[in-house]
Amino acid sequence: MEDLTSNIDKIHTTSMGAERIKRNLNLQTDDVVAWCKDAVKQADIIMGLGKNWYTYGGGNVITINANSYTVITAHKINAKVRVMRESDYECLPEFLYQAIFVPEGEKLPPRSVINIPEIFVYIKDFGTQQGDLGVVAEQNGQIVGAAWTRTIPAYGHIDSETPELAISVLPEFRGYGIGTKLMKKLFDVLRENSYKQTSLSVQKNNPAVRFYQRLGYEMTGERLDHAGHEDHLMKKDL
Repeated sequence: MEDLTSNIDKIHTTSMGAERIKRNLNLQTDDVVAWCKDAVKQADIIMGLGKNWYTYGGGNVITINANSYTVITAHKINAKVRVMRESDYECLPEFLYQAIFVPEGEKLPPRSVINIPEIFVYIKDFGTQQGDLGVVAEQNGQIVGAAWTRTIPAYGHIDSETPELAISVLPEFRGYGIGTKLMKKLFDVLRENSYKQTSLSVQKNNPAVRFYQRLGYEMTGERLDHAGHEDHLMKKDL
């Protein structure tokens, strides 16, 4: 990140690149390079992957060659969602941690919190049990979100025929519709595997409650989690 921001004056593009960027983002400026420099300065996150830099912010991603500082292209953040592969399981600890709701003003818990048995059960030996299904969202080859189900006696357990759902999107990629894409794809996967419904548990003060309701989940009960938080038990018919 420092290499890019400290060399921001080197950022440039070609005439074809400028036209491509204007078209992709519907920009109303002729100074595309100046716009790109400002976007880099205000980026939420900058990642170096392979031979390029990728800057994310304002719903856009800009691709910049790491050697020449040439802006190759820019487009709206539009993660691709696919079925989870066995090789993706290694990312589940990170997404399990990111799925933990932290109310505004409270400190993030230590990463070791996922080792609490009541939490770790959501990913322990994933892929070995019935109902272990998942999808991931990729942006420029990086997994930025995941949603998965397990039929386990956890917080959102209803019965042995109903897989419980968990979902998580990296903080920098929230607010771009990725969560909705993940959920809808996972619903399709569940239907393909003959499941009739899915459940989940969510803290009552978590804004995600409304997100789940928009996707068809209904409240069916209340429970306390391991820390004494009051949770909604929710269910969706598929």
